Amino acid sequence: MKLIIAEKPSLAKNIANALGVKERKDGYIENSEYIVSWAFGHIFELYSIYNYLNDNEIKWKEIPLPFIPGKFLYKLKNDEGIKKQFKILKELINRNDVTEIINCGDADREGQLIIDNIIKEIGTTKAIKRLWLPEQTEETIRKEIRNLKNNENYRNLYNEGLSRTELDWLLGINLTVYLTVKSGQKLACGRVLIPIVKYIYDRDMEIKNFISKKYYQVEGILEKDNIKVTLTDERKEDTKEKANEIAKKLSGKVKIIEIEKKEITKQPSKLFSLSTLQSFLSKNNKIDFATSLKSIQSLYEQGYITYPRTNTEYLAENEKDKVKKIIETLKDYPLEFKDTKKIFDDSKIESHSAITITTKVPQDLKDNEKLIYEVVKNRFISNFLSEKTITEKTTVTIQSLKDENITFKLTGETVVQEGFYKYEPKDFKNELPQFIENEEFEVKFEAKEKKTSPSKKVTEEELSNYLKNPFKKELKDNDDEAYKAILEGVEIGTEATRTGIIENAKKYGYISQKKSTYSIEMLGEKLIEILDKLNINLYSERTVEFSKLLKKIYREEKSIDDILDLAKKELNNIINQNVEIEKINKTNNLDSLGTCPICGKNIYERKSKNGKIFYSCEGYKEGCTFTLWEDTKYFDNTLKITKVKAKNLIAGKKVAFKLISKNKKEYEGYLTLKINGKYINFEPAGYPEKSNKK
Repeated sequence: MKLIIAEKPSLAKNIANALGVKERKDGYIENSEYIVSWAFGHIFELYSIYNYLNDNEIKWKEIPLPFIPGKFLYKLKNDEGIKKQFKILKELINRNDVTEIINCGDADREGQLIIDNIIKEIGTTKAIKRLWLPEQTEETIRKEIRNLKNNENYRNLYNEGLSRTELDWLLGINLTVYLTVKSGQKLACGRVLIPIVKYIYDRDMEIKNFISKKYYQVEGILEKDNIKVTLTDERKEDTKEKANEIAKKLSGKVKIIEIEKKEITKQPSKLFSLSTLQSFLSKNNKIDFATSLKSIQSLYEQGYITYPRTNTEYLAENEKDKVKKIIETLKDYPLEFKDTKKIFDDSKIESHSAITITTKVPQDLKDNEKLIYEVVKNRFISNFLSEKTITEKTTVTIQSLKDENITFKLTGETVVQEGFYKYEPKDFKNELPQFIENEEFEVKFEAKEKKTSPSKKVTEEELSNYLKNPFKKELKDNDDEAYKAILEGVEIGTEATRTGIIENAKKYGYISQKKSTYSIEMLGEKLIEILDKLNINLYSERTVEFSKLLKKIYREEKSIDDILDLAKKELNNIINQNVEIEKINKTNNLDSLGTCPICGKNIYERKSKNGKIFYSCEGYKEGCTFTLWEDTKYFDNTLKITKVKAKNLIAGKKVAFKLISKNKKEYEGYLTLKINGKYINFEPAGYPEKSNKK
């Protein structure tokens, strides 16, 4: 009998269905050949400082820092369901008829760690194999169950996952306690969280300190075929008088002296990694990273797309037959197999290939899942489309007849053969008139006042690109060098963890998000200022140094002790410098969300003892009842009141929420706050233009 331990119940269900395992028991499914059981993700957690010291009452200022355990210890999470399932797993592993145990954690370092820790905690001398699933289709499960590897082959992956977990505990716990004690304000810290907050802080400080400068440029409008184009002189002048002189000299006739037309065969965008898929959805479909990740994971668990937490946009050489089968399922599309390095390249793959659809065709997907599946499918189609995609680029050179040394260039592009633009449309908004060489036009030039503009807010796409390769600018968009850097660990966080850490930064009140852009919050500013005052440099360069060491552990070039020793040295240098800073005045440094509509005092974001966020005013001590919870109910709807939404509601503005109608259909509607005596309620306030309820 073979025991398969899946990371989650959903994966166990898929495995059981694929292998025909149907007899359901309490906590597992079995037949005459297999037992399929499951964990609930991470069922073990590292000891807390309180556990190590055996003192739940110790105050943070009394904790000896740096706190470095002699040995890292794990404990089963305090959850009755987890405790029951662990007991079942223990009984199954020790069953006399079980001769082989199969680790089927997710196909990544976390999945390896989760199941290995369970087996290690229970202890066994039985053979342990690894079932590695790049996708959850029945066909792939049946194929890979015949292709099991020794679990020992994945020891380096386990070591990397283990060292990452222990490193992040060491840095996160020590720095959180240290900064909190020093500042008098709870400041959660982490190896990946700090560079995220710093990146957004730097951009917002750049915007805040930007001084706009006025300048003048000369422009003229040329019109033909009811199409207007702007001719812009490249010179920038600091006074309007100088620009007016140029405009006067240029006003008059201009001549078309050259028209160059060139056909261009366009190449499709690469297949998706997780971050490029999330960036695409954020930019084009306005789906934020946290929302898209849930739907992407669900599509994978249903077997419709391949393993999503990948950092590459290439497929492996050994996947060519699989791709041919996918192409066969897309018979309604003009596709052909393409054996090219632009798609298949083992040198650009760490452990997982790019995200693609599978041979399993969905029938009833809805909403975001349907949209995201189509996006992944269309990218696959674009890469294997038999029809070429051709555009015509036109470059027109225009000469001033008043000053023949001055020329203007206009470019336009039109589609000649649609190709993959049929599946991934692109707007070409630079249409040009049908010019004729030597044609002349009368153009009046004028001085236009302009201002230099600051950088824009950090977007989800921009932050994702930065974390994936923080030094990409230095690589000058060289794809080979960029992937070499990724494989060496030149990244901040991983595809699997970044979205969750960004959400934590929002939860801690360091940053906020409005649509697809991020802003630094007052507490985030304080965090970076305090880190600088305490000479704590865990920004991109230092964090990348740790990431590179983690990759070296995977390649057996370094040991777990090497990276933990570096972390210990770093902590000793930070804590032993004995720098004093001014305590944070909590009231003065809290970011007021507005004035209370009941008592008129300032409203602030707060956190309950069990960690739940709510918004209340300074008047609560005098009995004011204004309270607005981050997670709150409105009829059958669960609303998420973010800090930005709370500000707008408190200001009396209407705010859009996704709601569920009486007939269980999702729609978008506006709500406002309504004061009902001492209490607050929500009141409907109409629908956005695109709402399907309107």
